[in-house]
Amino acid sequence: MVEPDGVIKTTMDKPEITYPCRWSFTLIGTDAQAVSESVGKCLPPGTYQLTPSKQSRTGKYVSLHLDTEVTSEDDRNRLFARLKAAPSIKIIL
Repeated sequence: MVEPDGVIKTTMDKPEITYPCRWSFTLIGTDAQAVSESVGKCLPPGTYQLTPSKQSRTGKYVSLHLDTEVTSEDDRNRLFARLKAAPSIKIIL
């Protein structure tokens, strides 16, 4: 953005998110079944969709797409922390 005085202003403002909303995570692990079980321990049945996404070229890693509703930023951050603590989930995007 260019300010009236000609100075270019760059900001890293947080996006404005209206809650509750659907939120998606990509979960990467080595075993799709173990990742699925970990998600089941973090969220009640029927409150999320978990779908296979991709597999690495060597087959060592799999990714799954998690879609669920979050009610607030705190709720989203708590869910991220619970998923991150699961040993079967190596990376969360």
